[in-house]
This record gives sequence, structure tokens and C-alpha cells, in this order.
Amino acid sequence: MQDEDAINVDLLKKMMMGGFSSDSSGFVAKKDKTSKQKAKRKVEIDLHFDAVFPQGGSTPHTKRLPMQLEVLQEFITDSKKNSVTIAYVIVGKGEGKLKSTVSNELMRQKISHSLVADPPYFGNAFKLIF
Repeated sequence: MQDEDAINVDLLKKMMMGGFSSDSSGFVAKKDKTSKQKAKRKVEIDLHFDAVFPQGGSTPHTKRLPMQLEVLQEFITDSKKNSVTIAYVIVGKGEGKLKSTVSNELMRQKISHSLVADPPYFGNAFKLIF
């Protein structure tokens, strides 16, 4: 390849980043700066003890539930702080103790929630609406 046929690196980067439209007119509509759309990402937390505390296998069972509720409270606080509108809390099946305790805590804090029966949760998670 000769020097005159060299590829312009900046042009190549622009092409790879989608800087050019396939529209033949050459006109690309500018994005409205007033409507700031955030990238939608799923906000969720898995409250299974092993997921939250991987090194906590020796923790007595009587202390696990309060620790999980503390993590839930931190998650709720962070979600509100970051203006999250919808979040998911995975509670799992088990004996249902965590599920009922989380539901009671959400009702106490007056946070709108519902059990998610659809995949991928299959009734093992709550959908929180802030």
C-alpha cells in the first residue's frame, strides 16, 4: 500500500463509532439535548445470603436476616439517591421467611412493590416502584 492510499485513522474511528449515516442526503438529525435519556439498565439486588456475603458461611442463622435487611435498606437508599424508578429485589424460594420479611419492610416504608411472576424471576423477586 502506498502513502497516498493510507487510511485516515480519525475517519475510520468516526465510521466505527457511527458518525456517518447511511442516508444519502448527508443530513443527520441532531439529537434533542433537552430530552436526556439515560441508558436503561436493570437495577436489581440478589438478597440470597451467599450472594450478598460470599465469605459469611460461618454467620449464625439468627443474624443473617437482619444483615440481609440492612443490605436491602442500603439498596433502597442508593436507588432513591440515584433517581431509580424501578428496581428488583431477588428473594428466592426457600422457606419464604426472607420474602415475607422483605414484603413487610417495603410496606412499612410505603414502597410500592409486587411479586414478579414472569421470567427470569418466576415469583422469586419483587418489583419496586419508587
